[in-house]
Amino acid sequence: MISQKAEQIIEETHKLMNPIVVGTASHLKDAKVVYKIDDALKERKLTQKQLAAMTGMRKATISELVNGKGTNFNYVQLFALVAALRLPSFEQIFEIRLPKELEEQFKRESEYWVKTKEKPLSIIHLMMDNLEKKKELDFSRFTES
Repeated sequence: MISQKAEQIIEETHKLMNPIVVGTASHLKDAKVVYKIDDALKERKLTQKQLAAMTGMRKATISELVNGKGTNFNYVQLFALVAALRLPSFEQIFEIRLPKELEEQFKRESEYWVKTKEKPLSIIHLMMDNLEKKKELDFSRFTES
């Protein structure tokens, strides 16, 4: 099992992403992504080469995912992994672990949101900030032309 800070993943892919998406994702910068594909392979006595053959994915891609290097994959690849390994949930191969304080905050806010049907104040601020950033982006694109 290998883990990687979300901040590192965000940093590696931020050039390819909409800056608002990156900003929102950055709220999880202290979270960790845990790669558990290797555990699933060991439990099933499979090699990376065998998993590659089972999924149709390149062995290099499987190796990157096992070693926490493959941050760019898509749903179809995820579906292929889940199907090939016969997993009931993708959380058995990837997991996001929030810092305890953030996990507790998200839990409180989620429960509040579901119970009251009102957005938590932090979500309202996030939406307002992102709308402002979108206006700035749209304006900068307009003035560059």
